[in-house]
Amino acid sequence: MWNRILKFIRGEFSNWQYWEIIFTLLCTSAITVISIVLDSGILGIASAIAGTLYTMLAGKGKISCYIFGIFNSAAYGYISFSQKLYGDAMLNWLWYLPMMFAGIILWRKKRDETNCIIKNRLSPGGRWFTFLVCAAGVAVYSRILALSGDPQPVVDAVTTVLSVSAMILTVKRCVEQWLMWIIVNAVSVIMWFRVWQDGGDAVATLLWWLIMLITGIIFFIQWYLAMKKSPADN
Repeated sequence: MWNRILKFIRGEFSNWQYWEIIFTLLCTSAITVISIVLDSGILGIASAIAGTLYTMLAGKGKISCYIFGIFNSAAYGYISFSQKLYGDAMLNWLWYLPMMFAGIILWRKKRDETNCIIKNRLSPGGRWFTFLVCAAGVAVYSRILALSGDPQPVVDAVTTVLSVSAMILTVKRCVEQWLMWIIVNAVSVIMWFRVWQDGGDAVATLLWWLIMLITGIIFFIQWYLAMKKSPADN
């Protein structure tokens, strides 16, 4: 049993470049040290570190990303709820958590000999359909959040709707997911910066979103270049 676990761990952390390892260590260390200095909460620190590991492993196409994603979704949902960001709270508890388990099941079926997922992309028609659905979703959901008392209804709606769509594309292994995550991460930086300005316990979460913005750009470039070298898998 232990040999199988060790083999799995070695496989999940294989084919990492040195800069990726160093970048991950620097990000998690920065989140921890800065958050402790600024007296941020333990849950926020743990959630941010788990989220960083989830994104790095997902970008590498490793199924173990979902282990960290499950914890991050549960913890981040609670943090969002405590800051009255109800859209983000519902997103994490009612969508991300179930999709993490769906991702585990679906990714297991589409891996290559190195245990990395086989990347995919949307058709031109699929891209237009996704754009129109997201635009309509933001318009409707921002109104619902405004009526519920959300302090940032439009921003919260953008992150929620695009995150729902991006998570579907993540499970489907589509390169377009990273474009959506870049938008979500950029808007989330603005949202959590406002929370921090208002005195909320959001240092670790804000730093995490900044890191996610950087990693989203990096992995979009990596996946895009990889897709140019090989055909899509449907």
